Amino acid sequence: MARVLQTFPMPEPVVEKLRADHDVTQDFFIEGQALIQAARGCRGVIAGTESWTLEVMDGVGSGLEAISRVGTGVDSIDLVAATERGIAILNAPGENAQTVAEYSVGLMWSLARGIIEADRSVRTSGFAMRTELSGMELDGKTVGVVGFGEIGRRVASICQRGFGMKVLVNTAHPDPDRLKSLGITADFVEMDQLLAASDFVSLNAAVNARTMHMIGRKELMLMKPTAYLINPSRGHLVDEDALVDGLRQGEIAGYGSDVFDVEPPPPDHPLFSLPNVVLSPHFAGGTNESMTRMSERAVENLAERLAGGQPKRTVNPEVYNDD
Repeated sequence: MARVLQTFPMPEPVVEKLRADHDVTQDFFIEGQALIQAARGCRGVIAGTESWTLEVMDGVGSGLEAISRVGTGVDSIDLVAATERGIAILNAPGENAQTVAEYSVGLMWSLARGIIEADRSVRTSGFAMRTELSGMELDGKTVGVVGFGEIGRRVASICQRGFGMKVLVNTAHPDPDRLKSLGITADFVEMDQLLAASDFVSLNAAVNARTMHMIGRKELMLMKPTAYLINPSRGHLVDEDALVDGLRQGEIAGYGSDVFDVEPPPPDHPLFSLPNVVLSPHFAGGTNESMTRMSERAVENLAERLAGGQPKRTVNPEVYNDD
C-alpha cells in the first residue's frame, strides 16, 4: 500500500476509508523540518495549511506525487515548485462555502449588536450596560462583497434574502447572469465606490498579487466611520498595521476576522487589546458537516491521483502534461 502522511485531523470514518487502501501516518500541524521528516517516503499527503515551500519539497525528496488539501486555499503551497517537481496539488473548493458564508454573516451580526461585549458585560457587571449596547439592525443596510466566488455569492444571498440588505459587489469577473441564478439583485461596482457606500465590507477574495494587503490605510479612510470590516478569508488581504491604527482612530467602527497575517498570532497582537474587534482561530470553515465533506473530497482526490488518475480538482493541472 502507498504511504500517506495526514497532517490535518479528519472525522474518524473518513480516516478509516483512507486507511483501507493506504499506509497512513498521522502527524498534525507540523512545519519545517518536522514536516520534511514525516513526509519522506510518502507518495501522498492529506494536508492542512502547513507551508509547503521549495525547501520543504526538496527536503522530502522524490517520490511525493500529490498534496491534497482539506479545504480550498493553497496559498501556503509553492505551486511553481510543486509543478516543477511533478507534485499535483489538489483541493476541495466549495465544500465549506455555506459554512464560511454563514460565519461571515455571524461576524456582522455580532459586531452590529455588540454580542461579545454584551456577554462580557453580563459576566462582570450584570445588566449595568443594558441601555448602552443598542447597536444597529442589518435590515436595509448595504453590504459590500469583495470577491464573488462560492462564498461571496452565498454571503450576498444570505444578506439579501435573510436581512433585506442591499448588495454591492467588487470582483475581477462580473457576471450578471450569476445574479439571476441566485435570485438576488446586486450592483457590480469599483472598489472605491463599494468601500464608501457599504455599512459592512465582507472580504471573500483569494490571496494573489492583486489582492495582497488590498485593505490598507487608503481603503480604510474611504469607509464610513460607522462601517464594519469582515474578513473570513485570509489575513494577507489586510494590512494589519494600518487596520490597528484605523480602529484606534475611529476610521471604521469595528473588525471581525477569522484569520491573521501571521498564524497563529503572537500573544501580544495589538488587535487583542481593542474592544471593537471580534476574532476567532481560523475555524470559520469547520462545522461537522463541512469537515466531513472536505475530508471526503480530499481523500477521494488523493486516491484518484495515486491510482494514476487526474482529479478534476487539481490546482496545477499542467503537472499532468507528461502523464
